[in-house]
This record gives sequence, structure tokens and C-alpha cells, in this order.
Amino acid sequence: MKARRVATASVLAVLVGGAAQAAEGVGGRVAVAFQAGTQSELGGDLLAAGSTTLAGRAATFTSVRYKDVYAPKLRLQGWIGYGVAQRVELVLRGGYYKSEGTGISAGTLDGKDLFAFFTDYEEGNAEVAARFYVAYRPRLKSWIAPVAGLRWTEAIYVSYSVPDKGSAVLNVPYAKKSTVPVVGLDIGVSFDLTENLFVGVDSGLRWQGAAADANGLPGLESIDDSTGRWTAPVVASLGVRF
Repeated sequence: MKARRVATASVLAVLVGGAAQAAEGVGGRVAVAFQAGTQSELGGDLLAAGSTTLAGRAATFTSVRYKDVYAPKLRLQGWIGYGVAQRVELVLRGGYYKSEGTGISAGTLDGKDLFAFFTDYEEGNAEVAARFYVAYRPRLKSWIAPVAGLRWTEAIYVSYSVPDKGSAVLNVPYAKKSTVPVVGLDIGVSFDLTENLFVGVDSGLRWQGAAADANGLPGLESIDDSTGRWTAPVVASLGVRF
């Protein structure tokens, strides 16, 4: 009987201790983390479809999407967060991303195949997020976070080529160096390896505005017309919480 009481008391102590630990939350704590991953292009056009004249010749363009030109590459980020409540954490994040451009069929010129070759896409970004912890356990936590910020994009150039005619126009200014808004939503989970060290995985959606058009080639003002775009970042995290 005594042994049963001791065992029951021990179980209750563990449960109460675990509940107390789970109830602590992130309020008043500071976190710093490094992130690495990638992103996928979901939507948005680089070139618009349409007909025009190029150097006095009839040209027809098909739409070209971001995901047709820019493949997923390495995204690097870092963030610092502060718990403003037991289940709410404000996060300030900065990052860098670069994807190599490629060539793609873009239409015809005088009935001959026309190709467009884009230079690399490169950006830096700063974001603010509010993480709301929807499930908080002693070690495993999940959250959802609205995000807003800015992205600084580098200039993009495009070269047009018609191999059957042996002609090309090189390094045409396509998009100017720009500052564009970004908004989105993150979801993620983290796991505490120790009281202070944690790992995690973040994913979500982003929409960013279009960079300013350069309109470097007369006749293509309505064709060189990029839109805003949707992307989906996925990153792994390694961080510490104090």
C-alpha cells in the first residue's frame, strides 16, 4: 500500500513538473538562430505574352514564368526573437538568396524560334514575423506566423537570340535594382535538444511585388513586364534560446 502511494506521488510529481515546464512558454526569452534551405517558385510571370515589332520585324512572345527560368537554390537566413508573451514571439529575420538564370524559348521572330537568356536573380531581405505557438510542449513546439518585410533585388538583364537567323541582342536591361514589399505566412515546428539548444523546420508562402521594369529595348515595353510572384521557402533551423 505504501509502495503504491509512493508510486502515485512520483507519477503526479512528474506530470505536474512536465505541465509546469510546458506552461513556461517563451515569454521574456531571447532566441537566436541560423537557417539554411531553399525556395520554390509558385507563380508569377517574367515575360508577358503578346505581339509586337522588334527591329522592324514581327515578333510574337509567349509568357515566361519565374519557375521556368529560376530553379530552387540555397537560401541563407538568420533571426533573433523575443517572447512578448508566453505563446507569442516577435522575430526579426534577415536573409540572402541567389538563383542562376537560364535560357528559354520565348516566341518567334519572323517565324523563327526566339530565345531569351536571363541573368541571375539575387536578393537580400528583411522580415518581421509574429509567431503564435499553437502547440507548446516541454520539447516539441509548433507555430504559425504572419510575415511582412522588404526585399532588395539586383538588376536583371536579358539577351534575345534567333539562332536560325544568326542574330542576337545582348544584355538588354530588363528589371531595375529595386526594393519591393513582401508578405506571407509561416508554419513551423521546433524541437529542444537541450534547455537552450533547439532545431526546427519552417515553411510557408510569400508574395513579393514586381521589380521596376527597365524597358531597355524599344517595342518590348508591354512584353518586358514582370509581375509580382509567389514563392514557398523551406528552411531548417539551428538556434539557442536564453
